[in-house]
Amino acid sequence: MRLALVCTIFLLSGACAQSAELYYLDRDAFNNAYVGPVGPLVLSGEIAPGDYDRLLAKIAEDDKRFLDQNKLILASNQGDAAEAMKIAQLIKALYTQVVVGPLTGRCSGACFLIYAAAVERGTDGENLLGVTRPGLAESEWVGRPTTEAALLEDSMQAPVRAFLVENEVPADLVEQAFQRPSTDVYWLSDSDETALGSKSPAFAKFLEKNCNWTDGLDKAVLRGERPFEDLKAYTACRARMTQPEARKALALALKAAAPPAKDAPTVPAAATKPHKKRAKTTRKPPAESKTTQSS
Repeated sequence: MRLALVCTIFLLSGACAQSAELYYLDRDAFNNAYVGPVGPLVLSGEIAPGDYDRLLAKIAEDDKRFLDQNKLILASNQGDAAEAMKIAQLIKALYTQVVVGPLTGRCSGACFLIYAAAVERGTDGENLLGVTRPGLAESEWVGRPTTEAALLEDSMQAPVRAFLVENEVPADLVEQAFQRPSTDVYWLSDSDETALGSKSPAFAKFLEKNCNWTDGLDKAVLRGERPFEDLKAYTACRARMTQPEARKALALALKAAAPPAKDAPTVPAAATKPHKKRAKTTRKPPAESKTTQSS
């Protein structure tokens, strides 16, 4: 019901039709190998207001399927920065890994905010991840006076900068995002992606402390420098440490998004006013009649 209402509102303004597409992929985003119906969720296209609710509803359709692999493929070149930050906070709380692959599309603009906040992230190819000046979705400019849209975009700059700093994005990448117009994308180099990291700094410290994770573990196992059991133990530990917290975070997000119950009793306004406490009155007995005793 909530999702239908959200889409109805934005459809009337022309924004819902331009919202991101959400679907489960049945092929690997890197090598196109068929993986069947257990493929990860894809967020593709322009990110528009209402997409947070749509993503949450999509996850809730089959939360076990989503959280069992807990992966989101990003493929968006534009969108609303404020909506992207809402999505980013959800993805971060769920410990979801985000991936950008050449077969699904690139990630830039508002999409980068989701990538930057994710605890684990990665790409496979060049010129797949880009930063640019944050702003409104293209569809939001339609029907707005140019001055109004420009003012809205200007108001986003400080919150977005604070968001990137909070998520420990390297300072030079932050500056790249703000020194160029929204139509001029800076595509990250290999060294940029290395500096950004495949894990957020906070999550890397968490895994080092709790799961004996070290940077380069995956590659060392693939090269035969460390036993496969080390990777297996780390993977099991990561799931054990994050899955319960992810389920709690999803439950809280769904509770916050839930509409009020239809059958909740409504109390009339008059009934909510406190009654004045009546002063307790003591009823005096009638005065004794003065009578003359008969002799």
